[in-house]
Amino acid sequence: MTDQRAVYVAVNGSAEVRLLEAGKSYEVLSSAVEGMIQCVHLESIGVDMWLNEEGKVYDLPENLFATCLYQSEYGVRDSVRGNVIFTNFDHDTGETIGLTEEQFDVLEFALAQLMTGV
Repeated sequence: MTDQRAVYVAVNGSAEVRLLEAGKSYEVLSSAVEGMIQCVHLESIGVDMWLNEEGKVYDLPENLFATCLYQSEYGVRDSVRGNVIFTNFDHDTGETIGLTEEQFDVLEFALAQLMTGV
């Protein structure tokens, strides 16, 4: 079985790859967002963005990268608070799975554009 890669993006814009273990995706997601998880599907790039569902309640810092993706997808002037992690999903089983190479590349490109101010 190949590694199931997810992309974690902190509020400061730093990003890293995290591995999803079979049967332990909740633990990985919850640890990444530092709390209870909420999923927002980003259809345009085919990924799930997991965030802290209480980010606004606890007044967590805004995650500029996640906010830009959210606003681009939904056109809503809202912000995403706290760290996020991006995954894929299996349409047949409903399971959270790792990103494809294409999805990984799209996220890497979008993050690079944001960080360079393009």
